[in-house]
Amino acid sequence: NRSDLVLLASKEITKIEQLRGKALGGYTAQASVNVILEELLRIKGLRPEEYSILNVGTARAASLISGNVPAAVVTGVEAARLVKLGFHVLARASEFDLPSGGLGTGVAGLQNKRDVLRAAVHACLDGLRIAATQKEKVLPIYMKQFALTQDEAGFVYDNVRGSWALDGRPTADAQKLDAELTRRNMGLKEPAKPEQIYDFSLLDELAKK
Repeated sequence: NRSDLVLLASKEITKIEQLRGKALGGYTAQASVNVILEELLRIKGLRPEEYSILNVGTARAASLISGNVPAAVVTGVEAARLVKLGFHVLARASEFDLPSGGLGTGVAGLQNKRDVLRAAVHACLDGLRIAATQKEKVLPIYMKQFALTQDEAGFVYDNVRGSWALDGRPTADAQKLDAELTRRNMGLKEPAKPEQIYDFSLLDELAKK
């Protein structure tokens, strides 16, 4: 229900207001990084005309370290390392509900491989429950997968704590914001309806067992 992305700033920047008139590190136009950056700044009171976005792709952390940008949206893993160097967390994408990741397939898959997909959904739900309730089992995996220290792995875990959709469904607020942001970025007249995006029929079937 929430992204792990973090708005990180240089040591001299301690408030969102200090970003006015500055170029901030983004990924590319309409990418999730940029969408989240714009939404974070919007809810913090900054208007689009008060800042610009420098699209540097995956070099956002490097651009921050080199001083090319005063602030950038980075992943939780990158933030875990950079805060140890003195960079500040100004805001987190976890401040608002927005679908981040998930399990998707095509209509043909739902029709022809339903048993396989049902098992996959069941496994995902089991994994989510373990991740949400057994931190001691998750941290070693983070440490190995991302080459993190225990403290860094703890930062990454705490950054996404409470974000997991344990029932497999994005919240109503997450669905609403996702549809509205998609409408804006694609220039649609109206937001897409949830049933045009999501199919929870496999979750419904599992809930009956």
